[in-house]
Amino acid sequence: SDLRMKFRFYGGIDVPEWFFAETAVLAKMSSVRIKLICRQILLKLTGKGLNLEKLDKLTTSKRLNFTRSDTKAIIAGLEFILGNAAKHDVDQNVLQEELMQLGLPQDTCVAICKGYGEKKDEMRDYFRKESLKLPQLKNCEWRVDYLISSSDVKTLRKPSVRLNLHLGSSGGDQDNEEMAFEVTPEKLRVLINELKIARDLMKDL
Repeated sequence: SDLRMKFRFYGGIDVPEWFFAETAVLAKMSSVRIKLICRQILLKLTGKGLNLEKLDKLTTSKRLNFTRSDTKAIIAGLEFILGNAAKHDVDQNVLQEELMQLGLPQDTCVAICKGYGEKKDEMRDYFRKESLKLPQLKNCEWRVDYLISSSDVKTLRKPSVRLNLHLGSSGGDQDNEEMAFEVTPEKLRVLINELKIARDLMKDL
């Protein structure tokens, strides 16, 4: 079957290629361990921190001989599933169906989705509060300079754009930080294009 399909827990687009390797490792672990690992990851995704010692014990298995990279894959895979599903407000049953489509065993999918269903609202509340902490652009000043070289005629009148950004905390009236940098016109065009893409993606959240 074709795994290149759209998944609602990832915003209705294809999941990244690296995620398929993570699901292969997840499928090797028992649903009981997956459930316990999910509890730890859900603590992180609700702002309560992560017990790395406990997580390390849960992901250590002599029988399966998990490597350190396997352990990282398990944690990254579960965090990717739980975090993205909550951000995109995916229903617990829909998430379970999509994880099964990705080839995960049914009992593993049930274990993941049970914890997800219990903590989904709490995760969304935490993500909302965290997003409000991001600095906001209060003001932007710019000017175009021409850099003149005396050693090479070909580089005469080469333009450079200087940007001065005033950043402030969300809801605050005072500027907290000032950031100045110079870019070439080409890099500025790339930056503007990437910001437009990010803006369009945020509209869909």
